[in-house]
Amino acid sequence: MSIDGKIAMKNGSSKWITSEFARQNVQKFRARSSIILSSSSTILSDNSLLNVRDYELDKKTLSIFPKKKFQQPIRVIIDSQNRITPEHKIIHTKGKIWLMRLKLDKISWPSNVQQILMKENNRKIDIIFALKYLGRLKMNNIWVEAGSHLSGFLLHKKLVDEIIVYIAPKILGHKAKPMCVVQNVVSLFQALQFDFKNIRQIGPDIRIILSPKNNNNEHNFKDS
Repeated sequence: MSIDGKIAMKNGSSKWITSEFARQNVQKFRARSSIILSSSSTILSDNSLLNVRDYELDKKTLSIFPKKKFQQPIRVIIDSQNRITPEHKIIHTKGKIWLMRLKLDKISWPSNVQQILMKENNRKIDIIFALKYLGRLKMNNIWVEAGSHLSGFLLHKKLVDEIIVYIAPKILGHKAKPMCVVQNVVSLFQALQFDFKNIRQIGPDIRIILSPKNNNNEHNFKDS
């Protein structure tokens, strides 16, 4: 994102705010994740692949995740309106893709794509239910790459254990899209607070790793 906290221009354009060095560094975090969670909005705006690109991994990382044995993380897309189609690039990448939906379609999908029915909440997918579903499948390391609204929801509900932010030395202006939209923060007392865990320069950018301060998770993720 930019130094003024923006992840895309008003028209959705975001390629590329950060440098190739930051994008290469992201591959390491993707590779060690069980799941990469995103939304149909992100796919539609960027035609994202959300896969691990081994040619961008350094030798040390490749020694941990050798090509012959490596499996792509499962890409899980929140798609309550069935907006993802076989024409999107992500569908034609290697690895499993789960489309979380409120209603199944009758499209003939490739064998790596699975539609999963989710519980509804206010005409949208119940994100809490979706995370519990993934938890029951022992998917314990979820890497989220999403837009302002899904990211903001997860932060507001205290469902984030760690934030990893890449900041480019750019200013996009007040009309650009923010990193997250968090509801009900109207005073400094209500601000979400974090601790810095690590700050490092990655090429021309800065990577900051933060953990929520006093994050007493309000949700019980045991089977109900």
